[in-house]
Amino acid sequence: MCEVSIKITSEDLDPGEAIRHVTHPTCGAVSLFCGTTRDTFHGRTVLRLEYEAYESMAVRVIGEIVAELRGKHVRRVYVAHRTGVVPVGHVSIVVGASSPHRGAASEFVGRAVDEIKARAPIWKKEWYEDGGVWKKN
Repeated sequence: MCEVSIKITSEDLDPGEAIRHVTHPTCGAVSLFCGTTRDTFHGRTVLRLEYEAYESMAVRVIGEIVAELRGKHVRRVYVAHRTGVVPVGHVSIVVGASSPHRGAASEFVGRAVDEIKARAPIWKKEWYEDGGVWKKN
């Protein structure tokens, strides 16, 4: 059985919450990815990011991704994505997983981030000094 927590929120994300959720006595591995807003993109100064989501569908799609990827060894999963304004240095996505051994958790996290960015209905706008541009998440 895999215990899963998925949330879409306009509140700051706490990576510690992910670690607390996925840590379990049967698991010797916790793998975590935190995506943050960087201050430059292709030489342009980034002021902030803004995310919009079709929240109920995003939660459903992320749940489908988790079910597809978790396999039999991932025991706990945590996924959180920000909406609204995400300042430089702040976290926009957290994906965590635990498994008895590191391979399953690490592989799950990397693949889950890629699939969430490709499939979940979450959109990103990068704001520069001269305006904003919608980008592929």
